[in-house]
Amino acid sequence: MLRVAPLVRAGVRAGVPLHAARVCATPVRLLVTTPMRLREAPPTTDPLGATSEAPAGKPSQGVSRFWKQVGVGHAPMSADADEHFTVLLDKRPLRTPGGNKLAVPADHPMLACLIAEEWDTQTQVLKPHSLPLTSLMARAIDGLSTDKGRKEVEQYLMRYFDTDAITFHEAQPETLVRLQRERWDPIITWAKEFFQMDVAVAHGALSNKQPEASRARVADVLSALPPLELACMERAAMTTKSMLTSLAMLYKRVDAEQAALAAEVETASQASVWGAVDDSHDVDHAELRRQLAGVSCALLTTEPELVARFVDVLHKKYSA
Repeated sequence: MLRVAPLVRAGVRAGVPLHAARVCATPVRLLVTTPMRLREAPPTTDPLGATSEAPAGKPSQGVSRFWKQVGVGHAPMSADADEHFTVLLDKRPLRTPGGNKLAVPADHPMLACLIAEEWDTQTQVLKPHSLPLTSLMARAIDGLSTDKGRKEVEQYLMRYFDTDAITFHEAQPETLVRLQRERWDPIITWAKEFFQMDVAVAHGALSNKQPEASRARVADVLSALPPLELACMERAAMTTKSMLTSLAMLYKRVDAEQAALAAEVETASQASVWGAVDDSHDVDHAELRRQLAGVSCALLTTEPELVARFVDVLHKKYSA
């Protein structure tokens, strides 16, 4: 088993849950491939079993596991591609529903390991819900690598700014006010200071409108994001219903648990009075953290020196 403890420690420092960071140390067989060997491999089958029109990362129902081994490959920079990691099923590169190679950025080796683990843990039939990181990476490649796709998502995300959940404050009950102050106010204060912009907070209102200068500032941030980070913003915003919380995750101001707590303020306030609902609140609680933990893992980058060491170990151990 290849030991990748440095990557695990880096993940924990970045706020990734320890159990998720440790996945990189699981016995996924890591393989080194070169561009030539990739070309010489048999024609690649799209294991997601989807057409280009299918949602990113969603395999067709009933697709059975047809591979024996899962590996992580490294492709150096070439004339037509940047350096990246790949996930290999029996030495064949995993592809997105759109038919593109699922190329993980070179500074995200932990993400490549975690995606490989998602596929290695599939037993008999592929389960769409158990491939969150595969879906996220495929979304970045298929949907957010073109100007048209990016523009649509950026415009969609801007809607979350005016309707940002953490900018709608209530004056009662007392528990809700306390949770708003503890979980929302620090994020709002950070956003104001970090981006040097005003944030409008509605008190007891049903609508809100952010200043145009602030909207322009956030739009500029979104337009500069690489595809993977934009995909992370999309998932975080859809999960938390908050642009500001998603930005705080992007810039490592909050971790997945803190973002989840911010998204649960109203639920927590209600539960303090009426109690939690079995098979509802607990399920939502777990799903919220699963989605946001995936975002945290995907956002984790590794220092160039550590990436080089990781690649060097791959080549020394498996290129012979």
